[in-house]
Amino acid sequence: MSQRKWLSLLIGLSILTILIISIFIFQLRETNARIDGIHGKQLDSYEAIEDIMYFNVERANAIRGLLAYEDRHFLEMYYSMSQRAKELKRSIVENPDTPSSLLDLLHRDAIWEKEADRVLVLYETGNLQQATAVAETMTDQRQTILEDLRALKNMQYKEIKHQLVVAEHQVSFLTQVLFTIAFLLIAVIVILTFLLIKRRLHKDLTE
Repeated sequence: MSQRKWLSLLIGLSILTILIISIFIFQLRETNARIDGIHGKQLDSYEAIEDIMYFNVERANAIRGLLAYEDRHFLEMYYSMSQRAKELKRSIVENPDTPSSLLDLLHRDAIWEKEADRVLVLYETGNLQQATAVAETMTDQRQTILEDLRALKNMQYKEIKHQLVVAEHQVSFLTQVLFTIAFLLIAVIVILTFLLIKRRLHKDLTE
């Protein structure tokens, strides 16, 4: 094989090495971006569900405390939690990535909130007995919503965990393949370079 062909082969392999490494690096970046997306949007949705559950439990406790002890501190707590819940729900509804299952639960929760507001109106007008009766009818509805929120949270957790495992395995696989191919191609280039130099030295000595 002539020296020109050796050089052409060496240059071709070098270009091929750069292309393959570039492709694998691009795929690794895409996979890492997907992992960041999972940690971002999906975990935000997961945490939002936890916050909604927290606000719901605290508001239900505030209503029970208000009716049991007639302490307006519980009334203030309810309104504070309701305001924070309202802001959170607005951000969830405005998020295009929010799953429809969560939006459905928010709609059902809004129905409960109307009944809760009715309880407070009855309490403020001095009708404690009727307020207590309405609050008792809301208990099962509240429990069902909380159970559905908990089930949705568990489902999202499993989905997030599965996606992260798949993505991390892909990163590991791509990294191993990248290093293997890069090592083999670089080894071939080094061997070809050595042979080319050896051939050149031999040619110089024989001339």
